[in-house]
Amino acid sequence: MTPPELIAVENIQMIWPIVEPRLQAAMEKLEFVEFDLPQVLGLLHLGQAQLWIGGNAEMIAITRIGNYPNVKRLIVDFIEGQNHKDYLEHMEYIEAWAVSLGATQAEAEVRPGLAKIAKSQGWRKRRVKMYKHLSRGIH
Repeated sequence: MTPPELIAVENIQMIWPIVEPRLQAAMEKLEFVEFDLPQVLGLLHLGQAQLWIGGNAEMIAITRIGNYPNVKRLIVDFIEGQNHKDYLEHMEYIEAWAVSLGATQAEAEVRPGLAKIAKSQGWRKRRVKMYKHLSRGIH
């Protein structure tokens, strides 16, 4: 398998037309997202997020490096593609890159099906995040 490629900041705009519709489709399947596409693009341009393309674009991932008081952590915000098993092989390269930057942990929110696959690669469930829509005022 070809390792995933970290897209250089100066090449983001050239690749974005390929990435944007796939990320949009992935986001539409999620009920709760922290970022919209313009925000993701902005973070990529600022170098605060990374765009990874795996193989012949069979996998797209958006990552960040989080600097917390006690830990530096790889954060996988989005991962999209068709072959979930390939995700894990691509993630090995992304994890090695994060370690080279001093990261000692990784976090990702994934669907239950991918969680089962990721467990075999050393990922473990630490907690369950739950979400709820709140009304816009008291009725």
